[in-house]
Formats: sequence, C-alpha cells, structure tokens
Amino acid sequence: MSLFSSKRLDAARSPRRSTKNESAAGLFFGLSLISLIATPFSRADALPTATLAAPMQAAPMQAAPRNSSMSNVLPHDAISRHPASPILTRLFESGTSSRPAGWKQTGLTRNDYLPLVAGNVDFFKGFQNAAGAIIDPYEKRERQYSTPAFAQAAATLVAFGDRADLLEPATRAFSFSLDALVNKTTADGHADFYIPMMMHAHRILATRVSPQQREKWATQFRALVPEKTYRDTSGRGNWNIVHVTGEAMRRKDGLVAPEQADAQLAYMETSLERQKASFTRFGLYSDPNVPLAYDAFPRLWLENMVADEAYQGKQAQEILDFLTTGGLSSLLLLSPSGEWASGGRSAHHQWNEAELAVICEVNAARWEKLGRLDIAGAFKRAAHLSLTSMKRWQRPSGEMWIVKNYADPATRHGYEGYSFHSQYNLLAVAMLCIAYERADDGIPERPIPAEVGTYVFDLREKFHKIVASAGGSYVLLDTGADIWFDASGLMRIHKAGVALSPFTSNSPVDRHQGPSANKVQLPLTPGLQWKNSADDPKWHSLADTRFPAPNPNNPAIVKTSELSLGAPKPGQVDFAVKYNLTGPSMRPVEEIYRVNASGVEVTTRLPDGNLGPTRLVFPALVSDGARDTEITLNGSRATIRRVGGVLNWDVLSPRGLKVTLEGARVPTRNGYIQTLAVELPPGTREVRWHADLQPDNRPLPGADAATVAAP
Repeated sequence: MSLFSSKRLDAARSPRRSTKNESAAGLFFGLSLISLIATPFSRADALPTATLAAPMQAAPMQAAPRNSSMSNVLPHDAISRHPASPILTRLFESGTSSRPAGWKQTGLTRNDYLPLVAGNVDFFKGFQNAAGAIIDPYEKRERQYSTPAFAQAAATLVAFGDRADLLEPATRAFSFSLDALVNKTTADGHADFYIPMMMHAHRILATRVSPQQREKWATQFRALVPEKTYRDTSGRGNWNIVHVTGEAMRRKDGLVAPEQADAQLAYMETSLERQKASFTRFGLYSDPNVPLAYDAFPRLWLENMVADEAYQGKQAQEILDFLTTGGLSSLLLLSPSGEWASGGRSAHHQWNEAELAVICEVNAARWEKLGRLDIAGAFKRAAHLSLTSMKRWQRPSGEMWIVKNYADPATRHGYEGYSFHSQYNLLAVAMLCIAYERADDGIPERPIPAEVGTYVFDLREKFHKIVASAGGSYVLLDTGADIWFDASGLMRIHKAGVALSPFTSNSPVDRHQGPSANKVQLPLTPGLQWKNSADDPKWHSLADTRFPAPNPNNPAIVKTSELSLGAPKPGQVDFAVKYNLTGPSMRPVEEIYRVNASGVEVTTRLPDGNLGPTRLVFPALVSDGARDTEITLNGSRATIRRVGGVLNWDVLSPRGLKVTLEGARVPTRNGYIQTLAVELPPGTREVRWHADLQPDNRPLPGADAATVAAP
C-alpha cells in the first residue's frame, strides 16, 4: 500500500507570489494517496468565508473600558475553523498537553523581560545627545525610530524596574520624539513607527513630570493629523498598521482634538478596511513579497491594540478573528529553539522573536480567559522560548547583536540596508516592554507544538513554506524562495534542547545582506547538484530557482511544487516535495523527508532528462561571524560543532563515498558557510542522507551559561 497524498501548488500565474493550487492527479514517487492533514486551498488573497464570531457593533473608542476584553467574544471553535484544524485538534484534543521525557519549564516570568531591556537602555543612554536623540554608535547620527523606542524602554524601567535614574533621559527622549513628530522632522522619515511606542511611554511619564510639561505634551498630541503626520496613508502596508494602532491608543487616551475626532476615526476605519486585503486565511499578514518577519510585525501591533481595548470599531471582530487564527499558525511555525520561521527580508533579526513574545503573551491571556490552559500554556512557553532565543545574543556591553551572528556590528554582517545597531536593538526591547505589560504569570507553561507535535504544516499558499516536526526535530522548507534572501529547498533543521543549530539558513543566489564589501555569492541548499553534460562548466541545483515573478536576470523558477503526505505514525512524519523547475539547465527535483526524534532523513531524486556529473552538497557553517566552527570529516560523515549545537551529516546512499569541504567562504545571515560536497558515481540520480543535532552547552559570548541551553 502506498504512503503519500499529494497537493500541487502552482504559483506561476500570480504577480510576485500569490498562488493557485491544484490537486495532483495520479501517483507521486509511485506512492498513493493517504491524507495526513487537510488544508484546503482557496484563492490566495481571499479572506476566510466564515468569521469566528458575529461582528461587533461599532462603539465610541474613547469610551472603551479598560477592564473589558474582546476575547470574551471568541468562540471555542476557533481551532476547528483554522485551515490546519486537523493538526491543532490532534495537538489539543484532550484539553491537556503531554510533556515529553526530560521536558522542563523555562522558569521565566514577566520580570525576565526587563534585564535585556535594561542592558540595552544602559548601553544606549551613553549615546543620547543633549537634545534627547539617540545617536547610533556606528552611523554617528540618529536612525529611524531609535529615540521613541528608547523613551518607551527607559520609561518602562522607571515604572517597573525601580530605575528612577532613567526618568530624565526617558523624558528627554520622549520630548525630542514628540517635537519631531509634530514638526515633521522624524529621523529618516519614519514617523509612522513613533506613535504606539510613544503612547506606551506617555502613560508612564505623564504622571511623573510637571503639570506644565504634561499639558505641553497633550497639546502637541492633539495637534497631530494622521494624513499630514504619516507617510503611508494608503492602508496597504505594515507602516500604516503601526501608526493606526498608535492612533487608536491616542484616541483612547483622549489625546485627539475634538474637532479632529470624527475625521481621525474615519481615517482609522478606512485604513483598517483596506488592510484586510492583506489578511490571509491562515491569520498571517501578506506584506509585499511575503517575508515572515513582516507577517508578524503588523500582527504584533494589532495584538497590542486589541489587548489595550483601544479599538472597538467596525473591523474589531474581523481583526480579532484574524489575530486568533494567526496566533495558532504562529505556534506551528515557531521552532523548538524559540526562533521565528525565517524567509525573506529582515529574517534572523532579534526583533523577530520580540514580535513573537508580544503575540504569544497576548494570545496566552486570550486563551486563558476561555479556560483553555493547554493552549494558553503553549503560547506562554512560546513567548518564553522567544525571549530565551534573544538572550543568547546579548553582547557583553548589554545590547544585542541585532542579527543572529557574532560578527562585529561595524561590519554589518547579515544586515539589510535599513538595519542599524541602534534602531533594531531598541525596537526589539520596546517590543519586550509590551510583552512585559501584557504578560500574565498565572499561566503555567505547556509544550509548544514543535516540542511534542507530529505534523506537517503546509503554508505554500502565499508564503511558499512547509514546516514539519516530530520527536522534537523541526525542519523548514521554502518551496519558492526570494533569491535576494534565501534559496529554495531546505532552510533549517532545529531540535528541542539544542540552543543553536549549525544549519539555520541556506545561501541565496543573489544575496543582498551585508557585508556589502564581500561580493562572494553562492546558491546553496542541501541536496543534489547536476551538470547537463560533461562539458557543462557550472553546477545547477534547486537553490538557483525562485518564486515565479518577472526577472530576466534570473529565469530559473519553481513553476509548481507538489506536497505529498505520508500515513501518520507515532513520533514520525513522512512527506515528499516535487519541484517542477523551468529555465535554463533546470529539471524536476523530488525530495522525500522523514522526520523523527533521531533527526531528518532526506532522499533526493533527479527523475528526468539526460544527465552529466552529479554531486551531493550541504551548507557547512564554518564561522559564526567571530570564531570558526569545528568541522570533522570522516569518510561519508561530516560533523559541524559550534557553540550551542552539533550537527552530524551522514551520506547513507550510495555507500562508501567521501565528504570534502571546498570552495569559498560565503557570507550568510549566521556567519560564513562552505560547501560540503560528495562526488557521486556516474549516472547517479538519487541520494539519501541523514542529519541529527546534539546540544553543545559551552557558554555563549556575552551571555550567562544559563541562557545557552535550550529548555
């Protein structure tokens, strides 16, 4: 009897990445059809056909009571209405969640958010100028929203961290930021990001300054007009969501001028109505090019607005439904190491996990109110694992390496063009301040899905991702990468109990991240490479391909992907992906995955066409940006040891082959990689390999040993 059911995703007809899905006809890999999960496809940009509850009536927002909760209109069937309902039902069907052997609580509480906040504030207060602005230590000028983020973080420590010494620098930063907002002099034109952080800071600082200062601030706030203050007034992107959520808080706090009240409300409603076009049925936000960092980014601000009871207008119920669905999707995407799923721009930045801390604290409280402590506890642990991940990257000087490598920040290793040491440190801790405010320590932790679940989460629709987890092992695939940031194929392998995996990212064909002075680029993802003849000068692979969009400079694309799902087995998932590739030198690629507690086993095939030489490759992390890893080669096995984790890579078939380390050192988000290569016998079209992860608990740079080991 055959093992797999098959679904095909055809992305070729849409602009950029929206997708069309078709069921595969016939057999895939000679295997028949048995479904593991049901994730029916619809038009990629469609909203759910049924919401989670009846729409709420619009209410005057400034009258919204602080003690009421929108979660009381969330029905208990939110799980059954989720596109991945079969997975979630299996995970949470009993109302309790099992704990695997050796599982333990993180031991974290809401107070554990504050030391990382304090480390950043104490570092950056040394870079505050007399006027109040935070000056980036590497850029030598104020960048983006670093100053209002500092104001919020410092104010939070004043209120909750017994840091009265920070009142003056917090007040100075706040006044400077509000002046800039009113006078349209915000750093780098980033006014849209100021207002929610400033509202949090204002609630703390307003009661601690003179009446004259308090009244000046109130007058300045009432002078703001959204259409004249912010850049993105279209209601189409994440910038707009950030300032709209801050505007809702400003309105709630009575800081909108009476003569502006109706117009401001209308502006908010129009923006939120337009934003729904980016709401997907998975509860994830579709920002341009669908990067997962900018799925979670607008959601965290919406979650904060909802938790604050700052908005109860026409879109309130639909927003709540969207966020609740997205929260459940987030649980399935988060790795057991506490890292947010990568893909696209701004991946691997520490603020990705800070976003998740906010989202998960709010959702923990939401589900606790419904009496579902199993789900609430999973969200609580997800928040704590996210914080644990961030703590691994705290520098001896108190702030963080903003991207997940240990390179000198001056080199901008792994940075986007808009990444700066000040703004992306302070944004992250401003988010942690929100997580602190929203956290409820009365909710006990329960395991997250990637620690205990056995599932394949099919997120090819829009986001072209697949996540699979079993036995604490976790894999993430991109079935049509954005080649500026990632390669198509397997992106990461993580494992519960392993703090830092040596394989957390692959290498894109057209890298746009820093260091900009290093021009070395290499498309590399685990799997087969081929030449079409003995005379072919270049190796070709799945890593060359991208999502279907017009790009004459890189014509190789993933035209379609088919996902086939194996029969359920305790503690194990089997699935297969068939890539239909088009473009020069491209050919179909088929991969079969088995994931369980022992790790990940992968079989790769090249089924069609004439074939020249072939080889098997794997991206070997050779440096974390500051120090080299330890690479050991022993016949058909390679071992990569870094501080935080050890990966063993074994070539299983064909047997008797030799692994070599070759080629240039290539920059990636996480440091530098080289190619582990295995030359294959002539005519080889199929290989099988296995990878497993083990912990390495040596202390990380600048961190206590306690922050190294994953719970």
